[in-house]
Amino acid sequence: MSSEKTRLEEAIQQLLAQLDELREAIRVVQARSLALSSEIQEIRMAYETLSNIQKLAHREVLASLDRNGYVFTKAQLLVTDEAIVRIGKEYYAALPIDKAKSILTDYEKDLTEELRETESELRKLTELYNQVQKRIQEYATSLQRLEEGLKSSR
Repeated sequence: MSSEKTRLEEAIQQLLAQLDELREAIRVVQARSLALSSEIQEIRMAYETLSNIQKLAHREVLASLDRNGYVFTKAQLLVTDEAIVRIGKEYYAALPIDKAKSILTDYEKDLTEELRETESELRKLTELYNQVQKRIQEYATSLQRLEEGLKSSR
């Protein structure tokens, strides 16, 4: 009987370690999901801003000096028919606004697909986490019954 108890205790310890690993993996994937969602929002805002510049052809704008909009300054746009857009990891190009918007649309599609894959991975990890939790509970219940059986046989 005590070898059964030892086996159950070892199995529970292994599953608890696996649970910790899964918890960390879930945290990492959740962080990636939030980062992708934020990046998609940034791209959408850039697209909308380009559309407004194109539509209104205003030369005077308010430019944010930070990502959160704590400080703005008035600025004059020298060119309203082009934008400088990232075309690679560290490469930028001055392109017509329609082309810049097209590139942003492509980026958004790619990131949205990556977000879908990330969310799918998160669902799988969460499902596995729940399965491991259930198995731990089953083993703990078996261990408790075994210990009760040992006490009553004494």
